Amino acid sequence: MNNIYIAVLLSVVLAACSESKEQLDLRQALTAKLAEDSDLKDYKLDPAHVADCIVSEIAENVSALPGHPPRQQVLEAYAKFVSVNSPGDAQKAVDQYKDLFGGVKESQAAAMQVTDYIMDCMGQAIEKITPENGASQPVSTPHEQSNAVPANENRQAAPQAK
Repeated sequence: MNNIYIAVLLSVVLAACSESKEQLDLRQALTAKLAEDSDLKDYKLDPAHVADCIVSEIAENVSALPGHPPRQQVLEAYAKFVSVNSPGDAQKAVDQYKDLFGGVKESQAAAMQVTDYIMDCMGQAIEKITPENGASQPVSTPHEQSNAVPANENRQAAPQAK
């Protein structure tokens, strides 16, 4: 009997940890959209890293049961919301998923929430590369880092006042 409990528990844990097709589709849609984002380019942020953050945040806030059909449908809806290219397509996507979210307004709110997830994750990524004083510094390339000289190593001592 204990073996049955262990097998069921193991299958639930594996289902919770595995990434669904819908999550992969959402990650791909986000990565493609973020690859074109000028802010990510300016800060030299990896679109895939930001997309991972967004998918994690969305998956964390969607239905608590992995594999539950509404959860998969919600992830599919978010992928659709991300991949629209025109206001007309956006409205079609909102209309397509209105029953899933409980109405047109709720579907629009879900579509707009994607923007919140994007902004939050971009903010987190920018914070990781920004010093604590808040001043932005350009991100150096690996080549620049390997040729970097510590600040005091090549400086001559300033003349001391007598």
